[in-house]
Amino acid sequence: MRLLPVLAMIIAPAAAMAEGVKIEDAMVPLAPPGMMAHAAYRKLTNAGDATCQLIGVKAEGYKTAHLHQSANAGGVATISVVDQIEIAPGQSVAFEHGGLHIMLMHPVDVAKESDIVNLTLLFADGEALSTPAKVMHLHHDES
Repeated sequence: MRLLPVLAMIIAPAAAMAEGVKIEDAMVPLAPPGMMAHAAYRKLTNAGDATCQLIGVKAEGYKTAHLHQSANAGGVATISVVDQIEIAPGQSVAFEHGGLHIMLMHPVDVAKESDIVNLTLLFADGEALSTPAKVMHLHHDES
């Protein structure tokens, strides 16, 4: 029975890491039928005491998902894969149109408005944190 307290001491720090990351406003913009790739957005806040490293993502209903960064330099739009995002204690990182985002690729079915896409965030320490993201219309301000 001495094994149980030892297991609790091993598991507790890992669980605290996942609990320290808060996910807000997770959403997937409604994509036109036939789209093979589109984005998901949300805000992450590290409410823990240690820096965390987001290294990947999985998305239910999609063959693959990646962390991406959009940029516009000199009128040329680019998108690049991001291997790791460090989030310091107290720091928030927004995943939004025109910046960091989750690229969802090869949907299994066409997502409809109000559907839920379950996103699983993968961290360098082996932890995973899941969150539902609602599919909804997104209107970009083009001004």
